[in-house]
Amino acid sequence: MQEILPEFLRTIYPFKPHYLRLRDGQSMHYVDEGFGETVLLLHGHPTWSFFFRNLICLLRSDFKCMAIDHIGYGMSSKPHGYRYEISQHIANVIEFVEAMKFKKFHIIGEDFGVAAALALAEFWPERISSMSLLNSAVFAMPKLSGVVLMFKFPLLGFCMSTFFNLFTRIYMHLGVLSTMDDAIFDGYLWPHRNLLERSAVVAGTDDIPWLSDHHSLDTFERICEKAFLLANKKIEFFWANNDFLYTSNVLEQWKKILPNAFVKHYQSGHLLFEDSPEAMNDVRLFIHGAKDISKDLFRQTVVKPRSVSGK
Repeated sequence: MQEILPEFLRTIYPFKPHYLRLRDGQSMHYVDEGFGETVLLLHGHPTWSFFFRNLICLLRSDFKCMAIDHIGYGMSSKPHGYRYEISQHIANVIEFVEAMKFKKFHIIGEDFGVAAALALAEFWPERISSMSLLNSAVFAMPKLSGVVLMFKFPLLGFCMSTFFNLFTRIYMHLGVLSTMDDAIFDGYLWPHRNLLERSAVVAGTDDIPWLSDHHSLDTFERICEKAFLLANKKIEFFWANNDFLYTSNVLEQWKKILPNAFVKHYQSGHLLFEDSPEAMNDVRLFIHGAKDISKDLFRQTVVKPRSVSGK
């Protein structure tokens, strides 16, 4: 059953819905806008393709933008009892790429969307033209935010996320340094407005990699082991310096996994494009290959924050 967006959301997310029926019967929603080389946009937890709305509008004049909603998120199916783990999300992304018959494509990923992006390298390294990566982790993080830890307590986390959608609400507040517009805030919350459709929020929080015995760690380790397949790829991190979850320690780990990548810093929260819209144009220029990339393995560039006035 296709979701019908409320009027306020159609105004700020003005895209025609498309759906792919996966082999397991679930319906995956995706955005298909523009023409040209394909750009695959992969969101993470607990967002949806809404996170990329302005970037899609910026890129679609030059690229074919395809932004999926992972199962359990956005306008895709939200089955109860589904296996909401990174391995399943990766399998779904692979199935989507196969169904769309991508020959060459760019990838933009954030949060666990980065894990899915890197996993594609194992299957089609020759098809990937570039990778634009936002804050994320594909390894057990040495330190986890106390807020996130609170939601990892099974009963407590389940109740707070299921009955009050509290994880997403807190995430939206902590994810920006500025004050988020009410319509944007409601847009992020809209997919999980019903408590019976919040299973992915509960499971996704539990799937954030932490500790050496984490249930998805084998999957993340396999992704790291295959990162060498990207050694000659054009990769850049667009890193939010004030992320409450993925801190500078996480970035240091990334440097070991992808030593050929470049990095650009922004004084923003986790929801990079909300705090630093100029980052979207930087991504566009990177994909176009319009920037003069130095031979240094990691170029460190700091972008001054835009001035923001609260509501």
